[in-house]
Amino acid sequence: MSDLPLLDGLERLERLERLGGGLESLGRTLVERVGPLNLWTALLLAGALLVDRLLARRARASWRVALYAPVGLRVLLPLDWSLGFASSPRLVTLLAPILTVGAGHADDASTERGLSWYALAACTYLAVAVLLAVRAVRARVRLGRALAGASPVSVAVADAPCSVVCHDELGPMAVGAFLPRIVLPRHLLGPGQERALACVLRHEAAHVRRGDAWLLGVTQTLAVVAWPVAPLWIAIARVRQLVELACDEAALAGADAIERRSYGHALLDLAHHQSFAVAPLGAGELHFGSTLRARIAALAPSRQWPLAAQAVALFVTPVALLAACGGRTPAAGPAAGDDGYGYQFDIDSPRHAAAAPAPASIPAGPNGRIAPELIQAKVRARFGAIGACYQAGLKKDPKLTGTVNVKSVVGMDGTTKEAVDAQSTLPDKDVVACVVGEFGKITYPAGSGTLTIVYPVELTP
Repeated sequence: MSDLPLLDGLERLERLERLGGGLESLGRTLVERVGPLNLWTALLLAGALLVDRLLARRARASWRVALYAPVGLRVLLPLDWSLGFASSPRLVTLLAPILTVGAGHADDASTERGLSWYALAACTYLAVAVLLAVRAVRARVRLGRALAGASPVSVAVADAPCSVVCHDELGPMAVGAFLPRIVLPRHLLGPGQERALACVLRHEAAHVRRGDAWLLGVTQTLAVVAWPVAPLWIAIARVRQLVELACDEAALAGADAIERRSYGHALLDLAHHQSFAVAPLGAGELHFGSTLRARIAALAPSRQWPLAAQAVALFVTPVALLAACGGRTPAAGPAAGDDGYGYQFDIDSPRHAAAAPAPASIPAGPNGRIAPELIQAKVRARFGAIGACYQAGLKKDPKLTGTVNVKSVVGMDGTTKEAVDAQSTLPDKDVVACVVGEFGKITYPAGSGTLTIVYPVELTP
């Protein structure tokens, strides 16, 4: 019984070490990605804004939203991703930045100062992301409570795609994704407001039919997850403007000059009605009176390109922008003058290591490189910890067997900069992640350049 407190303390220490390793890895990934991503997305945003301006009177606003899709996609893609014309990226390519976060990194005392800054960066990122998420959730909760005082409209509303309610202060706006509602201010139901009411209903009904609440929910989630990428916020703001313009287009489809003028007057009249502010970040509501200046300017009739020409232009442009901003960035590759090299090892296993005689001496590698025999010795020295990962998997599946294939990138100082799964066959993903983490903790001697190692380890009962 006296050993139980000691065992509990060791388990807590191991959990803290794993948590610290995860923070270090997340911080390192963030530091490596934030700068290049801001650069790439800024270039994509500049190109999208330029084309958007050129096509403002020639293409539909609902289609111009596609110009900003590459900004969001570039945030999700790996830094070294490039658009291949022979084949499209696979799902594993899209998830690569997330999959590499769990990999551990060297934890030796010589890098303690650098690692602490990585952990601080990870903590700062998580704190701000949680704050943004909490504020968004609070905004939705406050909006829901405010709408509890809304009442169904007393007059019949023709062609409404969802329920319509009125409120003393809120509206006009469309809210909700699963159960959408159109919220009208009570003053809009008074006498003499029939024309303005019809304009508002057409606009808000277009929001519901287009599913704009889902689009804005996705963009808000992306903004929380990728908040350090400043161009993304600008792109999201522009997408919200285009969504409002697209609903104006839908509401005015086939309208003549008199109807357009009436619609403009409705916009101006409602601009004087002050909507109740639910929260600083908003709750995904779609306001009729937002982006007023741009919407008034867009009411004038214009001669747009044929639909086929619009479709081609707005398909080719995002693909071209994404292709131009693909490829390996300088921050992701070896430094200038770095003599990169690598080794592909045959399948190894704890059994092979136990049966192999200990080498009398390990020769030095050529040109200051790390010898493969030394790499193997360093990896085999971690077989005890790797075996512990495997034993944890055997408790769940006594017949668990397979190969864990790990790709490691080692810097010139000998620290493991990155360790990732490279198509392992072991079915237990937790064991694979644990083994990859152990590879990330290995420290090698300093070498003459960046070293890439592919090392498969076979694990059998």
